[in-house]
Amino acid sequence: MIRWSDALADYQREGLPHVLVSVINTEGSVPRNAGSKMIVAPEHAIDTIGGGNLEQHAIEFSRQLLAEGNACQRIEKIPLAAAMGQCCGGHATLLFECFVNTSTQVWLFGAGHVGKALSLILSELPVHLHWVDTREGFLPQQNEPNRTPYRVQDPTEVFQKIPKQAVILIMTHCHAQDYAICTAALAQQHEGFLGLIGSKTKAARFRHRLQRAGFSSEQIHGIECPIGIKGTGGKRPMEVAVSIASRLIEVYSAQANPLPLNINTGDLHQLTDTLNETAHDTQ
Repeated sequence: MIRWSDALADYQREGLPHVLVSVINTEGSVPRNAGSKMIVAPEHAIDTIGGGNLEQHAIEFSRQLLAEGNACQRIEKIPLAAAMGQCCGGHATLLFECFVNTSTQVWLFGAGHVGKALSLILSELPVHLHWVDTREGFLPQQNEPNRTPYRVQDPTEVFQKIPKQAVILIMTHCHAQDYAICTAALAQQHEGFLGLIGSKTKAARFRHRLQRAGFSSEQIHGIECPIGIKGTGGKRPMEVAVSIASRLIEVYSAQANPLPLNINTGDLHQLTDTLNETAHDTQ
């Protein structure tokens, strides 16, 4: 059996939606002790909190949280006999921690000087980098924990993989490719941040072409070009990359959601007592 801790590391690293279910307190006879955990994903459940109706309820409730699409926490105190029909008859308190989009998905088109400099910065940020280029030998040969390279013939072919909320950064070696990626993003009705490297002249020309192609002004102005923090100066690849990374940090910081904890007063007192007892036992 795969351990919940191994699965949690994988899901967090890949930024995949999941719920961590923890038994945080027990009273009487229960399937497993406090501290037992499991991971629930849309298609899989990993490890166990004891099986039976309690675990089935935990899986169903977790998938309900995932379907709602919001990062959150919930606590439930469950009487096993009365609510779950389990003959053990005790009470189990479960903590549900729902993680949705745990890391920002960044799709970077272009592995030139700025792209390579930017990838170094992104490797230290809470993002998963999907890196696309058409040229042989420009991308790394292997995946890394937070980086997936795509060497393709046509950069637009990866759009079927790109979530609508992902960040798209366009900086290929070819203006024709940049334009094709812009049109693919607008045709997809992309909802996430869309940034294009270039000068004000390039931005004006692209907007004119996109308008002639039939896209609305609202769609066209959804493309940020030039991209980066305004007024930073510097044209070296790393200087440009720092400006773009700073803008990206602004984007994902603005999108970050707190994890509201929905818990009633009685459960809060119980949780506090449990944590105090745990702290006392470890002293």
